[in-house]
Amino acid sequence: MNLHLAIIFVLLAGTAWASSGIAVQSFFQHSTRTPIELTNIRMILSSILIFIVAWRYGGIRKNFRILNRWRGLWIELVIYGIIGIMLMQYTYFAAIKFGSAASVTVITYVYPAMVICWTSFAHRKIPPAGEILAVILAIVGVFLLVTEGDPSKLSVSIECLILSVASGACFAFASIYPKRLFALFDPYFLTAIGMFIGGIATFPFLPDLNWFEFFKPDVIFYTLWIIFIGTTIAFIFFNAGLKYLSPEIASVSATIEPVASVVISYFVFGTTFGSIALIGIFLVILAIVSPVLIRK
Repeated sequence: MNLHLAIIFVLLAGTAWASSGIAVQSFFQHSTRTPIELTNIRMILSSILIFIVAWRYGGIRKNFRILNRWRGLWIELVIYGIIGIMLMQYTYFAAIKFGSAASVTVITYVYPAMVICWTSFAHRKIPPAGEILAVILAIVGVFLLVTEGDPSKLSVSIECLILSVASGACFAFASIYPKRLFALFDPYFLTAIGMFIGGIATFPFLPDLNWFEFFKPDVIFYTLWIIFIGTTIAFIFFNAGLKYLSPEIASVSATIEPVASVVISYFVFGTTFGSIALIGIFLVILAIVSPVLIRK
């Protein structure tokens, strides 16, 4: 795969993830199902599909042999599956239920700033100038987005804001914690087993779960889009492209998701933002790429 095709794959993955948020918002407008129920079906069915991809590439037996050899890795997988994947998706869905997919996606993308802060704290060193700028831009950008420049009011609900930030924190955790796991396991296998573990962890909170509710005529399109396009296809494209990209190029390519979410929300829901909020969105996007641009 050449560089340009790899970039296209990552951009398509980001667009698919953005479209998933739009589908989630549409789903909640047509269904009374809860975010935890949607998290359950998305993770269980998507994990099965990604397991098939892992099997196709011969990663199943090899990875289970690793787990049989070092069984303590199961604990790390459980932590990754519950905190890094399940809670990240649940808080994201719950935030959308209280707000709009575009706002939630942009706020969630403060996670690179969280990663920078945690890495600096863990290594007890001051981050480079580009990373400090990224943190400042992210904070100011989200402030402008959620207040539209007026600290006395919020343009999104407090529940949406808290859950979006929580989703970003889980996203940051998922970016840091599994580095050693990705060095040991095939990325498709790790994604699939993390999703499966996270999906299993939701069952105790779902005493009356009925999957047939997700396949009613008025919501089946959104359910299938979330599972196939917004999860399975997105992860396959992202992993396929990321294999051939440097972290710098991948970081720049990641900005497509908040941009795509804002654009798609405008055409699907007519979601608009004031000029101050748009500046905030721009600053969040700039925060993602500023460390790379300054380093260059």
